[in-house]
Amino acid sequence: MLSLHTTLISRKQVTSPMMRLRKLRRKVQRFLFPSEVDHWLTVLRIGLALQILLYCLSLRRDWIQLFASGAHGLIRRDLAEAILSAETVFTPRLGWIVALGNHLGLNEYSILWFAWWCLVCAALCLFAGVLCRSAAVLAWFLHLCTTDSASLFSYGVDNFTSIGLFYLMLAPLPDRWSLDAQIRHLPPKDQRLQGFHRRILQMHMCLIYFFCSGR
Repeated sequence: MLSLHTTLISRKQVTSPMMRLRKLRRKVQRFLFPSEVDHWLTVLRIGLALQILLYCLSLRRDWIQLFASGAHGLIRRDLAEAILSAETVFTPRLGWIVALGNHLGLNEYSILWFAWWCLVCAALCLFAGVLCRSAAVLAWFLHLCTTDSASLFSYGVDNFTSIGLFYLMLAPLPDRWSLDAQIRHLPPKDQRLQGFHRRILQMHMCLIYFFCSGR
């Protein structure tokens, strides 16, 4: 009897930590993979599209003045990109696109206006939900290039827009309200996958506000 009692106690001691680990794992899974519909993704897609459109329209008159290397603005693109290069050489910038266009025989003004129209078209595609993934990647890259090349004029909204576009291009697109899903009759994405992407974005926003609140 004593041996049996000792065996039961030892089994209970082994099982108890295992049960706690399983409960912890289930809690982590419920936190990271909640069941969510894709309404949040629709709002994020349309909201970022409107933000990009407003960004392009607000800078339309000053686009060449801000980004042309030969412009006579307050701060030239060359200076902003030189400051950026001192920090890192891997961050995208308009200088890369201009150098590629010059290699193809295009002048700088044509390249800059082409970049502006591409950004506008990407925003319109996001708004309508056409070629969502490609539009999100293009919008993220071009917006990052422009804000980095005019970093001395950029502020918090530009940073949040780049972050939002980054998560949007990784999100489970297309959402059910996009034209891509309506035309191709695509089934809804996994709700746990939707919840995971939303949770990661929420955690990122919480970390940003947590570290900025002390400033």
